[in-house]
Amino acid sequence: MGPLTAALSALMAADIGATAARVKRNAILWGIMGVLLATAYVFGLAATFLFLSDRYSPIAAAAAIAIALAVTALVLFGISVMLQERDRRLAEERRRRRQVQTNLTLLAAAGILRKQPLLAVATALAIGALVGTGKRRERRSDD
Repeated sequence: MGPLTAALSALMAADIGATAARVKRNAILWGIMGVLLATAYVFGLAATFLFLSDRYSPIAAAAAIAIALAVTALVLFGISVMLQERDRRLAEERRRRRQVQTNLTLLAAAGILRKQPLLAVATALAIGALVGTGKRRERRSDD
């Protein structure tokens, strides 16, 4: 048992090390992409300002950009509020459905228990097996 445990712990350590390296690499890449996108955004704003300041006054160009960004932020805020409200409604509906299923299951179990006690024991064992296996995470086989 000792060598098997040592081999499994070494395998898990290697797996955790590989996962940590992958997360670190992805974090660095996302950070670089974020900096590049922020730089592109700043240069795009500067180019827009220069273009608009040729056609209009610099104050009007700056005001137009500020108004456009404020309106965009308000639209995104509204979308965010709508999505949160939808998620809340869906979660409430799922919770209600689970309660109804639980109540119906308990009602059916009570009816079976009164009429057929032996069938009730078999049903309880089947429900216990389903509940016991349905909520577990998938485990890797130890080959």
